[in-house]
Amino acid sequence: MNDCKPGCVKMKVLLIYPPYFLNTGLGAMMKSPPLPLLQLAAMIPNHEVEIIDLNVIPELDYDIIEEKISKFDMVGITCMSNMLNNALKLCELAKQHDVTTVLGGFHPTLKPDVIKYPNIDYIVRGEGEYTFKELVDGLNPVKILGLSYKKNGECHHNKPRPFIPDLDILPYPRKDLVDYKPYITFGMPGDVVETSRGCPFDCHFCCVSKFYGRTYRKKSPLRVIKELELVPKTQISVFFTDDNFTLDHKRVEEICNLIHERKLHRKLMFSCQARVDDIAQNLGLVKKMAESKFFVFFMGFESLKQESLDIIKKQVKLPLFKKAIKNCHDNKILVFGSFIIGNIDETREDMLQLPKLVKELKIDLAYATSLIPFPGTRLWDQAVANGWIDKDFDWTKFDLSEPIMRTPDLSKKEIHELLENFYKSFYKVNFPTGMFKNLLINPQDQ
Repeated sequence: MNDCKPGCVKMKVLLIYPPYFLNTGLGAMMKSPPLPLLQLAAMIPNHEVEIIDLNVIPELDYDIIEEKISKFDMVGITCMSNMLNNALKLCELAKQHDVTTVLGGFHPTLKPDVIKYPNIDYIVRGEGEYTFKELVDGLNPVKILGLSYKKNGECHHNKPRPFIPDLDILPYPRKDLVDYKPYITFGMPGDVVETSRGCPFDCHFCCVSKFYGRTYRKKSPLRVIKELELVPKTQISVFFTDDNFTLDHKRVEEICNLIHERKLHRKLMFSCQARVDDIAQNLGLVKKMAESKFFVFFMGFESLKQESLDIIKKQVKLPLFKKAIKNCHDNKILVFGSFIIGNIDETREDMLQLPKLVKELKIDLAYATSLIPFPGTRLWDQAVANGWIDKDFDWTKFDLSEPIMRTPDLSKKEIHELLENFYKSFYKVNFPTGMFKNLLINPQDQ
């Protein structure tokens, strides 16, 4: 990585992670450091950088935040779709003090016309590391790939920036810029580590495949281990943020071998996202991961109807569900299953039966969400074409608290009621009180 060239002006940059108010699923089990911002900070070592995670501030006081922003030259804000309203509010505060505003992340990438909002100066589309670095270093915006900006009242979108081919060349995240005390992973002091980007699959609702263009790039096992060795000593649980950690079986085995070689399994416990078919069809891999102190797999089951799985192009067969869960439980790995309430062609009766069927599968933890047509996905195009959502839907009103689209069989109100029913029905007897506390007993023993 080339640092700021001679003559470049040293900038004071504030990076902000807006509040997302997600209290179910992974959001309820985890409060994670804002890894994308730690990575961006590492790209600009010659500038003064500070990070604020608004999700771990007990009481948000926007007057205090405004005063903080006013002391910087530039504010960079990451933005998922459910963060847009808060991101815009932060931009408004910044512009009151003539602070340059930059928005990046999934939502601006998938819907770059947000540059039209008056308080946004720049949008960083796609992988932001090098685009953001060039902007901070003072390169002419016209020449920066992946950048959207305004000039003379017009919005401009530069050509996309190619994906980073070798993730090992990225600097290590600036973990020194955040206080780790508030961060937990499944009830324990935790951290997050990224080992790959993208997913080659093409689920019709998924914005990840759209964001990364169905590419899949991975860090080397040795790089992964070096990042694990940088986990603060106060943290004992690590969640791998990859959309599909288990995709490359050989690489996972190599990572597990290195975990043992460096004795990391004696001080850290691991969790990850995994595909059902990987876990069902590779018992040896599951055993090896369990021996390396993997204790939770987050798996996207999405539906218990094969027709629905085929519609969303999940590319998995129902018989594999039981086998995957058994392989996990036989190796003392907890199953955290994800489901969608209101898949296309699923009825009220189907959804009322879902909690019972999920329990019968002996899933330990369950997460359910309504079907969300994120911008740029095939589901979005389908929903707009069929009138299930307004093509001019106001994303500033989206906060995950309410369904935003209906289906041929269910109204938004019905989906909301069925979502509440799922959680009440499933956790009435299955709520995992003390589950993770029990796992903490002698976590360093082998």
